[in-house]
Amino acid sequence: MLHKELNNSNMSLPLLFTIPPSNRHEFLLLDTSSKITLKSLNAQITSTISSSPNCAECTSKPNTPYQTDSLGLIANDETTVMAKHKAADGPKETIQEFRIHWDTKTRDGKIWPEYTVVTDENFPAILELLKANPVMGVLEIKLGSSD
Repeated sequence: MLHKELNNSNMSLPLLFTIPPSNRHEFLLLDTSSKITLKSLNAQITSTISSSPNCAECTSKPNTPYQTDSLGLIANDETTVMAKHKAADGPKETIQEFRIHWDTKTRDGKIWPEYTVVTDENFPAILELLKANPVMGVLEIKLGSSD
């Protein structure tokens, strides 16, 4: 029974994605029991970007430090503004590129690449590597105008 539960836990893959150069990011749980394609990943990430507070840009008024509450948490007042990346009436941004930023601190950087552009051809192999060690790499998203 325990073995069966462990196998079921391998049917999902936690994945961190970032949107450089900002600190916008989010964690996804990919269902690896069914085939994952770049098209389905694109749809899942696009949906997440539009709704996640971690994917919104955090800015503060110029020369105004963040205000904290009694617990040391950032207070939700006028000095902190969560802004969506682009206004709804502006040009729509789409995902232009996926790339994996590999952890080269624990690997020989002379032979292991720092980045790999994700393609339909290498995506299955990258998923297998990440299933073996999810902290091995971070998915970076390049956004661009769809115009």
